[in-house]
Amino acid sequence: MKDPFVLKSIQEKIKNLGSVSGCYLWKNAVNEVIYVGKAVKLESRVRSYLNPNHSDPKTRALYLELQDFDWIATSTETEALILEATLIKKYNPKFNVRLKDDKRYPFITVSTSEPFPMVFLTRKIRDNGDRYFGPFTDVKAARDTLELIHRIFPVRKTKLKLPLAKPARPCLNFHMGRCLGPCQGNVPEATYNELIDEILSFLEGKKEGLVQKLKKSMLESSEKLEYERAGYLKNRIDQIVQIREKQTVVSLDGGDEDIIAFARRDNEGQVILLEVRGGRLEGKKSFPITGLELSTEEEIIEAFLRDYYLKVTFLPSLIILPSKAKANYSVTLEAIKEHTGVLPKLKFPDGGQKKSLLRLAEKNAELSLTERILATKLRDQTVAMKEIQEKLKLPHLPRVIECYDISHFQGSLPVASGIMFVEGKPYKPGYRHYRIRGYEGINDPGMMHEVIGRRLSHLLNEEEPLPDLIVIDGGWTQLSRAAEAANALDLGQLPMVGLAKKREEIYFPGEKDPYTFDIHSPMMRLLRMVRDEAHRFGVTYQRVLRKKKTLKSLLDDIPDIGAVRRRALLRYFQNKKKVEDATLLELGTVPGIGEKLAEKIWEELQKLKKSRLIGQRTE
Repeated sequence: MKDPFVLKSIQEKIKNLGSVSGCYLWKNAVNEVIYVGKAVKLESRVRSYLNPNHSDPKTRALYLELQDFDWIATSTETEALILEATLIKKYNPKFNVRLKDDKRYPFITVSTSEPFPMVFLTRKIRDNGDRYFGPFTDVKAARDTLELIHRIFPVRKTKLKLPLAKPARPCLNFHMGRCLGPCQGNVPEATYNELIDEILSFLEGKKEGLVQKLKKSMLESSEKLEYERAGYLKNRIDQIVQIREKQTVVSLDGGDEDIIAFARRDNEGQVILLEVRGGRLEGKKSFPITGLELSTEEEIIEAFLRDYYLKVTFLPSLIILPSKAKANYSVTLEAIKEHTGVLPKLKFPDGGQKKSLLRLAEKNAELSLTERILATKLRDQTVAMKEIQEKLKLPHLPRVIECYDISHFQGSLPVASGIMFVEGKPYKPGYRHYRIRGYEGINDPGMMHEVIGRRLSHLLNEEEPLPDLIVIDGGWTQLSRAAEAANALDLGQLPMVGLAKKREEIYFPGEKDPYTFDIHSPMMRLLRMVRDEAHRFGVTYQRVLRKKKTLKSLLDDIPDIGAVRRRALLRYFQNKKKVEDATLLELGTVPGIGEKLAEKIWEELQKLKKSRLIGQRTE
């Protein structure tokens, strides 16, 4: 329940807001910003978060953590959206959908703010009149595109403040035909700017129009008998056409479009943007996003439109979006228009060619998300194993970890489980179940001694390799008995630790006082995963045995069932629902049980259930 003092304090602050537009920042108990939002009327929007029974799950979760808030007023809702994007990037609040990477993606810059512009890569956008194309999520793709431009278009590559007071000697690029040599001062700025216009058309995807323009110039040069220039233009045309032919035609009517789709898994997601320019698929961009766990499809799309298109300087006239995210994005679009001068049209196709492109983007998003999650897990596992080796002072990287747990029901049917992790991942062929032979009742340390002794004896007898680390699910007592079993086999040097559940403390053999480590560290996450998997594997096996015993006892009380039919019923029900809850139809499907016998068994089961219920009430 929320502290009444906190609620009263927030309500008093809300009274000062009034009906102004702006951004609000919710904070938690340690004054961290956990959510940033925008509103046309701040007062009513902020007040809506104070309902603990709100229908929106994200608002309910936020309510449990909010302790304070701050706000910034703006003149319009569009200004609020732009400010929201800045604040989310600054505070990285956990309840906001946002682009995951805090790194700056590269842009290709055409420095149109200066005479004789250059083309280069940058990660910082300045409001100085230069043209920016991107962002490029693949740095290699950005560099390849820049190299291609420098190969096709003879633009200058040396940083100089042109025009120079005194003409300079041209560099090697001029002699190789890769620069017009504006440093010499013999290239008119108008001629050079024609080259820059061609580069801008190329980067905007207007290759068809660019080719037609170059063909016209080539014919004019040929008619004037300027064959060298005509040959040079033909070579440039051929290179552009060759690039265009490699691109897939996805729209016969041409046009520029962005196709956007996403995949999500728990709190993580991946957005894929397919760029169609002049009716051809030119490229794919992939963006990791986070903060999705309690977010709607509309929130995901709105956040991406805001975070991506408020950075670009060129965007298409049409954006294709998934129909599941159909909503009113007018405020976001107005902000994009203010930034780019273009108001894009949104489409949410349910069928046709556009839907096929969306499915292609969705498939790419699923694959990219899976690849990223696997790569993250692999990186975390490697870090965890290195940390385990360092903190536990192991002689080798713990590539093979085994963990053992004891499970019983009030001392009856005691079993043990042994599981194996290889390279930080579960290795199912290394999983083992053990039935305890030498102990009865509740004696977890003794049972652990038996299991470790049996396991290590088997490895020695079969000449199999020993694990790099053994984890005992338990504290000092269980670990001590496990270490005794290892010492009895002259394996006292085998690394072994105990992991106690209550405080997540680690015990070492021979030391009664435990050690504590950061429970959120990669090492502790991996060790807890190993321990929890051993516990799950053991409990599952113990329940199966208990259910089988209960079922057998129950069938023993039903007359006229022989050993064969009893075994058939055991096989059928031991991994399914309780036999006493079986229907007549289910009993009749068991091999060897006919309709009449099924009816008889069912009647006896009802009597047994009734007698058990009466017994429970009497107690």
